[in-house]
Amino acid sequence: MTIKTLAVLAVSIITLNACTDTKKQEKDALNEVIKIHDEAMAKDEQAVKNKMLIDSLVKDKIITDTVQSSATLKAINEADQGMEKWMHQFNADYTGKSHEQIMQYLNKQKKEVNQMNQRLTEAVNQSNQIITNYKK
Repeated sequence: MTIKTLAVLAVSIITLNACTDTKKQEKDALNEVIKIHDEAMAKDEQAVKNKMLIDSLVKDKIITDTVQSSATLKAINEADQGMEKWMHQFNADYTGKSHEQIMQYLNKQKKEVNQMNQRLTEAVNQSNQIITNYKK
């Protein structure tokens, strides 16, 4: 082999490794977004169950503090709607996008789904407190 052939081979190997690394980064970033999404979905499910329970407690006049229960139900609805909106706009098809564009998109999505997860956590905690107070 000539030096020129070795140089071309070395550049090819480096380029191939770089492509593999970028695909791994993209896959890892997507997996992080999906992991947070899955956590948020479990909280969303709990929030909706709590909402139904609080609705029943209000209807049966067991909960008399309608200001607190209304605020909690509003927080649950907003968090649930935010999660639905996020899921509808999320797009895992990156056809024609550069690695940089994909990573920027996934980082933005991670931030947004983290916010949804936090809102759902707060709504679940708030609703759990109301349920605990009235289920004594």
